[in-house]
Formats: sequence, C-alpha cells, structure tokens
Amino acid sequence: MKFKYVMVVALFGVTLSSLGQEALTLSDAIQKGLSNNFGIRIEQENQEIARNNNTWGEAGRYPVVSFNINQSNAITDIDNPASFLQGKLRTNDLNPVINTNWTIFDGFTVKINKERLQLLQDQSDGNATIVIENAVQAIVEAYYTAILEQERTNVLAQVLTLSRDRYNYILIRKELGSAVTFDILQDKNAYLTDSSNYVLQQLNFQNALRSLNLLLAEDLTKRFEVTGSLDSETQLYSYEDLYARMTENNSNLRNQFVNQELLRNAYVQSRAARSPSLDLNLGYSYTKNWQDLSEANFGADSGPEEVIKSNTTNYFANFTLGFTLFNGGRIKRQIKNARVQETLGLLETDDLKLTLHNDLLSAYDRYRVRVKLLGISDENLATASLNLELALERYKNGTINSFDYRDIQVNFLQAALSHLQSKFDLIQTDTDLLRLTGGILANYQ
Repeated sequence: MKFKYVMVVALFGVTLSSLGQEALTLSDAIQKGLSNNFGIRIEQENQEIARNNNTWGEAGRYPVVSFNINQSNAITDIDNPASFLQGKLRTNDLNPVINTNWTIFDGFTVKINKERLQLLQDQSDGNATIVIENAVQAIVEAYYTAILEQERTNVLAQVLTLSRDRYNYILIRKELGSAVTFDILQDKNAYLTDSSNYVLQQLNFQNALRSLNLLLAEDLTKRFEVTGSLDSETQLYSYEDLYARMTENNSNLRNQFVNQELLRNAYVQSRAARSPSLDLNLGYSYTKNWQDLSEANFGADSGPEEVIKSNTTNYFANFTLGFTLFNGGRIKRQIKNARVQETLGLLETDDLKLTLHNDLLSAYDRYRVRVKLLGISDENLATASLNLELALERYKNGTINSFDYRDIQVNFLQAALSHLQSKFDLIQTDTDLLRLTGGILANYQ
C-alpha cells in the first residue's frame, strides 16, 4: 500500500507540474532561439564589425589630414665679448601645422582593398547564416526530442496503468481465493518494473526540456509545455532536384565560394606590389615668434624694442614616386604563395562539393528507408495494440497466464516506442535534407 501511495503522489505531482506552464510551439521556440541564442548574437556583432569596415575610407581612397600645434620656449644667456648683444634673450614660438598625405596611385590597391572588404562582409554574412541554420536545426531537433520523450512518457504511463490495473485485479482474485502467490508476485514484479521505467523516463523528459532551454538561452529551470506533434507529412523528394538546390543554396558551399574569391583577391593584391606608387604630401605651417629683449644689453644708449614679433608662413606640395627595384625576391615569393593558396582553395572547394554530395546521398537514402520503416511501424503498432486489447480479455478469462500477457504487454511497449522513434527519425532526416539544400530557414521561418 505504501508503494501504491508513492506512485499516486508521483503521478499527481507530474499533473500539477504541467499546470501553469507556458505553451511552446515550434515557431515560438525558433523565434526565441533567434532572439536569444548566444552563438547567433555573437555572430551578429561580427557582422556589424564587417559592415563598419566595408568603406572606401578603410580601403585607403581618401587622404589623411592631420593638424598639430607646436609651442616652444627658450632662454639664452649671452656672455660673449665678441657679441654686440649681452644678457638674457627670451624666445617664444607658436607653430600650427596642417599636413595632408594622399596616395594617388598604388597599383589599384585601393580598389583591391575595397573588394576584399566587401568579400569579408559577404563572408561574415555567410558565417552568420551558417550559425543561424545550425541553431535552427538544433532547436528543431531539440524540440522534437522533447516531444519524443513526452510521448514516451505517455506510453510508459499507459503501460504502467495496465500493470497497476492488472496488479489490483490479481489482488482482488487473491481475496476471493482464486489467485496463487506466484501469480501475485509475477504481476507485482511487472508493476514495479514499469514504475521504475516510468520514473526514469520522467527524468529523460526533464533533461530534454533542459537541453531545449539551453539552446533558447532561457532559464534552465523554466518548464515549457511543448505542444507540437511527431506526425509529419511524407515528402516526395527528387534527388536531382535536391542536388540542384544544394549546389545553388547550400550555405557552406556558398561561403566557400566567397573564401575562394578572397584568395583570388589576395593573389591580385600580391601582384599590385610590383606597381609604382605615387604619393602627394600637402602642408601648411605658420610660425609666430616673440623675442623678449628686456634683459638684454646692446652696449649702446638705445636699442630695439623690448619685444620683437615676427611671423613666418610656409606652404608646400611634394610628390613622391616610389618603385621597389629589389627586395630579395620577397614580392615574387608572395605572388607565388598567393597562387598556391588560390589552388589550395580550389581543391578545398572540390572536396567540399564531394563531401556534400555524399552527405546528400546518405540523407536521401535514409529518408526513403525511414519512410518505409514508418509504414512498417504503423502496421506493427496497430497489430500490437489490437493484440494487447484481446490479450487483456483473454487474461481475465483465464485463457492465457500472466507470463503470456506480460510478453504481449512488453511487445506493445516496444512497438509503441519504436513507432515514436520512427516518426522522430523521419523528421530528423527531413531536417537534414532541408539543411543540406539551404531551405531550412525558409521552411521554419
């Protein structure tokens, strides 16, 4: 009786814990993940940096203008018989300077740099897309995993109810004197086993919800009520269509193309080092000078004013033409290395295409096989459910014993769990196909 009380309390506690929970659809989960997921937020900040850098000013098109003010002070004490000026001379200077440096030509480096900055922004956008796609796929799988564990919990609760009813039934038969101790122990053992399985499954369900919360960047102790279903429509995919969509829309492949363009840009930039450079330097300076002669001795009855002021203005425009004649073959090596890097990028692109082709083939074959397995699982579950229903009546009539009924009950449990796993596997494979063909965001957003 104590054990029965504990199980009733446990079941009642689960029912109460589900009250007041926030309902969570798959769409809600994805929106929460897109807003809160730390990986997505980090990549968005990287995107902002790439956008900020993608300007002509960062590429070097515009001149650099600087402004400086120099101020100097000096005291000169003259004690020289050969000089007509004796004593202390105080000098103060104020010198504002405006300077402009502008590279007029540098082998089209500015244009090459701007192309590189645009490619870096495209690469950052591509990286963000990959991160978002991975996050959405992870959220979808975590959401359906939570539903899977919830459905498993329901199946085990159903089996536990059957075991409890059978155990109560055998206790009634015992009171009537029509049940032996062996049968009672057999039914009690089945009841205890199903109770343990149910309690462990509750833990699995809680862990699945916690994993979902982690992806959504929600409080790990928060309990959502997942409202979705494992039922999904079977898609009639054409491999040729999937392959065409993959080669055009796969985010990893598109990002690799951007990487290849960056390598080509690096090669063009290395060749630009052979070109001459022409720099323009413009400037303006103004010097204001004060000389304090109040403490100086000119050796005569009269001398100049105590303070002499002077101004000096300077304008300049200088051109510098530079050309690297020899630097130990460094430019040649850089060009050669850039060409090798570009070739390596082409090989990596071909390798990625082949890998994605293999992944698509595997996912396509898995999907077709899992569609067939789901059909078989549907039939198996229907048969096991009907068999369990008939076995219960036969058990009550005494036609079959507890061993036979338990075997049928276990068979139903395995069929039900296998059926849930088949539905989950089909959803997971469908998500893999969407991810490989670049359609996961369009499908779930």
